[in-house]
Amino acid sequence: WKMDSDYLVSYLVIGESGTSNIIYDYLSPAQSQKNYSAYVNHAMSIIKQDKGHSSMNKQNSSFGSWFTVSSDRLTYIILADVAMSDASAQYMVRSLVSDVSNAFPELPLNPSSPVNRNEMEKIVKSLCASFGKTDDKIYQAKRTIDTTKNVMKGNIGSLLQNHNHLHDIENASSSMRSAAQMFSDKGRLLEQKLKRRNRMMMLAAGGITLFFVVVLFMYFM
Repeated sequence: WKMDSDYLVSYLVIGESGTSNIIYDYLSPAQSQKNYSAYVNHAMSIIKQDKGHSSMNKQNSSFGSWFTVSSDRLTYIILADVAMSDASAQYMVRSLVSDVSNAFPELPLNPSSPVNRNEMEKIVKSLCASFGKTDDKIYQAKRTIDTTKNVMKGNIGSLLQNHNHLHDIENASSSMRSAAQMFSDKGRLLEQKLKRRNRMMMLAAGGITLFFVVVLFMYFM
């Protein structure tokens, strides 16, 4: 069978407490196979260290939250999405213990014996449908928060991008003003230079004219 991808349980394990014997495990179809070995290794380390305490334990990891409880030499573990409420996860683990104990009463006496996987999968599917679906209120709230957060990040990114564009425009305007001022200054200098040259040419022309007038005057005298 195949579960819907909207379940919040990523991995489920039943093992023999204090050993490395995994009796049954389940990987959600929504999870990548590349994470499977990491899940198995982490679950085995929990099972090996389990001393048969019946109290509920929770461990947080990068994969999610590991909920563990022991009963009759067996360790029951689920890896839940962080969005799944602790109450739902704990209730699911304890329900798993009860359902497995009723369906397989001989399992604690002989943990190495093969189990009916179809029967076990029916139990897991039923529990996931009851406790681990995405209609969990905390999950929905987290999804809403995450959606809002992503929208806000996008808006902030757009604002920063617009700010950068405005900054670029301001820099371009400043550069254009500087270039215009420089062009204006050069224009004034060029204008003054042309005026000086015109005055010098007029003076030179007046001097030459005066020279010829003097020469002619002296000649006719």
